[in-house]
Amino acid sequence: MYAKRADDASAQTIDTGDTAWILASTALVFIMIPGLGYFYSGMARSKNAVSLVFLCMVALAVVSFQWWLWGYSLALSETATNPFIGNLHHVALHDVGAEPHPNAPTIPQDVYALFQAMFAGITPGLAVGAAAERLRLMPSILYFFFWSTLVYCPIAYWTWAPNGWLYKLGSLDFAGGTPVHICSGFAALAYSLVLGKRHGYGEEQFAPHNFLNILLGAALLWFGWFGFNAGSAVAANGRAGSAAIVTHLAAAVAGITWALVSYWRYDRKLSSFHFCSGVVSGLVAITPAAGFVSPWAAIVFGVVSGVVCHFAVDLKEKLHFDDALDVFA
Repeated sequence: MYAKRADDASAQTIDTGDTAWILASTALVFIMIPGLGYFYSGMARSKNAVSLVFLCMVALAVVSFQWWLWGYSLALSETATNPFIGNLHHVALHDVGAEPHPNAPTIPQDVYALFQAMFAGITPGLAVGAAAERLRLMPSILYFFFWSTLVYCPIAYWTWAPNGWLYKLGSLDFAGGTPVHICSGFAALAYSLVLGKRHGYGEEQFAPHNFLNILLGAALLWFGWFGFNAGSAVAANGRAGSAAIVTHLAAAVAGITWALVSYWRYDRKLSSFHFCSGVVSGLVAITPAAGFVSPWAAIVFGVVSGVVCHFAVDLKEKLHFDDALDVFA
């Protein structure tokens, strides 16, 4: 016999199509994390390739535990009344079930929590690339846990929680430009400054060792980004479709733009490495705007990000910091 559950009343507001799409989007964002590891591993020297993929996966594991323990509650609490940080109402995912979250009124809150866990999991992993070849595992585990608690959760709350101060000001951040990309970019800069330069920096050539890994990683990131951006509509609707289109266009145009700028500046050869770098820059650039702009604007995002991020790589030479894999740029 079917036993009626106490939370069945909320099922009347749940849309099964929206729920299925967000579950699929969660899987798409998950695949970005090993994709990021492969992207980084190809750009590093061969002796560090496996450790970079491993660190990205460890970041997901550590932050998933942190998210269950208190991260979700601190970042996305719908009952906190202050503008800066969530409360501990949902500690250990207490009271997170079929009842929807205000940000996602047509899907169960536990599905929304899992979807957002993937965002939290990839963010500290992004910063790892700046400190490649200088990391040890045990300190990294502590870093992932405490950085997510002290940096990611408050800024995610400001941006997305119903009472966050940026949210109430009317800030529009569709899929994580501030909590994910700005946070990880500046964390990467800080990480590289604190750890200092690699041994042999300025004397040895730190060239990418495996272009196939770079291409595979970029392809997985591009593939997963459909869930990252289109999934942030938290519904299977027209906005999700629009976000998917502009995400794809921005990535494509940025990849071509970066490759052409490199062709013009360097050795008159089209490089797969530069193309992949451009693709990622376009994906990052379109993320906060993906749910708000038209396809023609995505072309602009792609061109501007391809050019600006390409020249931003030169900053580490001018300012003398060792961002190993150009995360900050």
